[in-house]
Amino acid sequence: MLVANWRLAAVAALFFVGVAARRLNVAGEPQGRALLGFVFNIGLPILIFGALAGVPLVREHALLPVAAMCICIVGGVVGRLVARRLALPRISEGALVLCAMSINNSMLYPFAALSLGAAAFSQLVMFDMGHAVLVWTVTTVVACRYGGHADDIPVLLKRTLFSPPLWVLALALALNLADAPLPADLLHVVLLIGQGLILLVPLSMGLLVRARGLRRPEVITAVVLRSGFGLLVGFALVWLFGLSGTAAAIALMGSAAPIGFTAVVLSAREGLDLDLAASAAAISVFLGSLWIPLAMMFIPR
Repeated sequence: MLVANWRLAAVAALFFVGVAARRLNVAGEPQGRALLGFVFNIGLPILIFGALAGVPLVREHALLPVAAMCICIVGGVVGRLVARRLALPRISEGALVLCAMSINNSMLYPFAALSLGAAAFSQLVMFDMGHAVLVWTVTTVVACRYGGHADDIPVLLKRTLFSPPLWVLALALALNLADAPLPADLLHVVLLIGQGLILLVPLSMGLLVRARGLRRPEVITAVVLRSGFGLLVGFALVWLFGLSGTAAAIALMGSAAPIGFTAVVLSAREGLDLDLAASAAAISVFLGSLWIPLAMMFIPR
């Protein structure tokens, strides 16, 4: 247990290594984006294949992605109501809604890779895939509408269909359902490679975070909506779906996870309040780097 805890702390430290590298001008946002792109297009597909192809599917594999979608949708609806209550301008309202809808599951992966078994890890992957599908569809549409670029929606949705993680997810599920004989040693090696590559995520996030605008009340509101209100929704869904054990713990951790950098990327692309999105993401990622490794210790293996 002591060794595992030190390994979790080492992963958390990678985030602060990235922060220090940015402060020292050793690396910066371009390198952070490049690392995340590499993880998304290469590391995540490898991880998905290794985590799902050889693990028997259970009821939770269907319920967890639905839970992730529900958390995002409810968060977006409440985010819009709160933004209207605060009388925010349209671009700030859009950024706040995106923050409430974007879950940073990638912050969970490095810690889960060190502490969860293959069966539990596959459940986290399915939770993330539910969120990812929603981000590539509904959240993207919401961002385009707030940005006044509704004409871009068909192009963006077509791009979603060619996303490497989505195709690998379909392949892994198909092989699993077909009970295709895959060597266990091969799947174990693939999983280890994917888990190793995913360790680049906290480093890249340290390179990307920006802490401007921290005194704006809507920034703190976005953080509370994503992690505080999201956790309440998570508890409700765990009760509603009858989840327990590892599945319940993963759903709750995902519901309280930091703001995803998708909110920052979409805010930048659609001309929304980038300062709000980036500042809120910076705070929530920093807090996540502190509580996630502690919470991961209590997930049933």
